[in-house]
Amino acid sequence: MRIAIISDLHANLAAVESIQEPYDLLLCLGDLVDYGPQPREVIHWVRERALAVIRGNHDYALANNADCRCAPVMREASVTTRRWHSQLLSPEDNEYLRRLPVTERLQLAGATFHLAHAAPSGDLYDYHILPDAPDEALTEAIEGIGTDFVLLGHTHLPMLRTIGTTTIINPGSVGQPRHGDSRASYAIWEDGEVSFHHGAYDVSRTTALLKQAPLTLSVVIQLSTILE
Repeated sequence: MRIAIISDLHANLAAVESIQEPYDLLLCLGDLVDYGPQPREVIHWVRERALAVIRGNHDYALANNADCRCAPVMREASVTTRRWHSQLLSPEDNEYLRRLPVTERLQLAGATFHLAHAAPSGDLYDYHILPDAPDEALTEAIEGIGTDFVLLGHTHLPMLRTIGTTTIINPGSVGQPRHGDSRASYAIWEDGEVSFHHGAYDVSRTTALLKQAPLTLSVVIQLSTILE
């Protein structure tokens, strides 16, 4: 069985549509909204395809008019795009985001999976589970989880670490990768083996829509620079 694992789509439909790798099931680890120009289209794309979707901190913030507690350097972009997105989404879209679970446990193809956004506990804001985190920190983070695989997003950094009998997978970000490769980042789990994939797309399709949006020039430049 081939399972596609995606996270941090951030309303970037062009990036989402670059996922052309064949798969049997799709799992999404949250942050469908904020930063990009097409939140409603991305929500609908995920709803039509994903077996399971986890709530991200940006999803929670938009649906509940709350602080996403992102890095200070991204705060203005987050706040202004969220204000814009709140006008684009329907009440049904907001309710969908509001009802997303913070964690989920699945048994698929003979393996057990624990899904969360930032931390296995369900904490939406933890930035400590990084590719170079010490084994001790990861051991503490997955204590009591008891699954073969733990799937996380949030950091926008691809990660594959095995701690004891548990493998932690972060697919990176589809809509706003930050690991030095501007292509959409995602992972494929196939019969216990994990591989990372990248989808090339026309970034100008996304940046052109950002330039048409009711955003300040500084935010448009920041978001466009990240994508490029």
